[in-house]
Amino acid sequence: MKKILVSGLVNIETSLKVDSFPINYCPIEYPFFGVDTCVSGVGYNVSKAIKTLGGEVDLLSLVGDDLSGEMIKKTLEKDGINYSFPRYIKQTPTSVVLVDKDGKRKIYCDLKDIQDSEPLDFNLENYSLLALTNINFNRHLLKAAKDKNIPIATDVHVLSNIDDEYNQDFLNNANILFLSNEAIRDNEEEFVKDLYNRYHNDIIVVGCGEEGALLYDGKNNKFYHKNAVAPKGIISTVGAGDALFSAFIYFYNKGENVEKCLQKAVLFAGLKISSSGGSNGFVNEEDLLTFVK
Repeated sequence: MKKILVSGLVNIETSLKVDSFPINYCPIEYPFFGVDTCVSGVGYNVSKAIKTLGGEVDLLSLVGDDLSGEMIKKTLEKDGINYSFPRYIKQTPTSVVLVDKDGKRKIYCDLKDIQDSEPLDFNLENYSLLALTNINFNRHLLKAAKDKNIPIATDVHVLSNIDDEYNQDFLNNANILFLSNEAIRDNEEEFVKDLYNRYHNDIIVVGCGEEGALLYDGKNNKFYHKNAVAPKGIISTVGAGDALFSAFIYFYNKGENVEKCLQKAVLFAGLKISSSGGSNGFVNEEDLLTFVK
């Protein structure tokens, strides 16, 4: 059974449309239908994306025993996503996202006490791939997965130093490593080769925003690049990185070659950004393939 376990943050996200950055002070504004609240967080976004594509997925996370936690549970049940929340934290994490007319965003993420939570332990027997986000409660699962030879995919997001202390566990254990180019612009290939020479990840993917995505296949010492596409236009780029990551590991878990995985992932992310909110705008595999053709 090719089933994926996603373990990561789930939170409540409120997005606000703004005219531009920086924001001029004004005591009150009335942006009708410009404020939206939904369930989000990388754990939820990735799980929902894989589920929408047609994959089998379970979600592992932590939430608070509060109204936000109940909202998350009801949303997951509505989406048909199997989940496990082994214990409660003090409060459910929340985020606020400001998005301008060009799709650029500013994110405020309040993790509450989730980073102080004890590492999670979980039965990994039924999974062919683990998507373990770079959050503290996943550190124990990295070793458990390695001991069972289960491939690990992780996204360390913005990385500027290959010796980054916080991400050492994830960099050392990931078979599939994702990151953003936001801190390494115009130096992507050299940075990726430095990463590979240090950690020997099988696959390294760099999300390059409006420039698409770059992949390094460590086994074959080969780079691939795919240009960005936005067939339905751009409303918000929030969650584009999660969409890229989700689609890639979905098709990789099905056994497709890395170049095709990257092509489909870039298109999936390009379709997603026609919607606002990190967990909206996903398409199923059949609809995605119509755009591929």
